[in-house]
Amino acid sequence: MAKLPDNETLRRFYREGLSDKQIAKAYDCSIQAINARYVDMGMERKPHSNTAAAILDAAWPQSEFDRSKFSRFNRAKDLAVFIRWRLGDPGLTETQQHRVKKFMAYVERHDSVLSIDWSKENPWIFVPRKLSDGRRVIRWPEGRELPKGAHLDAITLPSDSADSEMTTD
Repeated sequence: MAKLPDNETLRRFYREGLSDKQIAKAYDCSIQAINARYVDMGMERKPHSNTAAAILDAAWPQSEFDRSKFSRFNRAKDLAVFIRWRLGDPGLTETQQHRVKKFMAYVERHDSVLSIDWSKENPWIFVPRKLSDGRRVIRWPEGRELPKGAHLDAITLPSDSADSEMTTD
């Protein structure tokens, strides 16, 4: 097995958006070894993904709804990547950026929001937008405190084309 990159190189790879899998392959080591090094370095990992999960947890707490059983569905993935994009995640792949564009186009074209119907096998459903939804992409559950600031922006359609431009850097 090859030697892991030094800490500064690993930090640079992380900032450039390389995945653990890509780094592990390049250095002929395990993904777990890359993860362990990040932990040893005290780096906060995947802040955009963690924030996206926290936003969804505020709407549908994992402890009450076991959302993880339903995260494999495409609509859940599209929502998560949309939130990450709105949070400014530089690590989105071209495929993920394409998913965001398709998701936004669908929501806008059908004037709909994503909601959850727990009685269905795939509970993620698009429903017609209500005035109370504003420009959000999800129907926020009644009785749950709506997020504020950047977290609210993360579940809201961009207000103009400058906000919605994507780069594939």
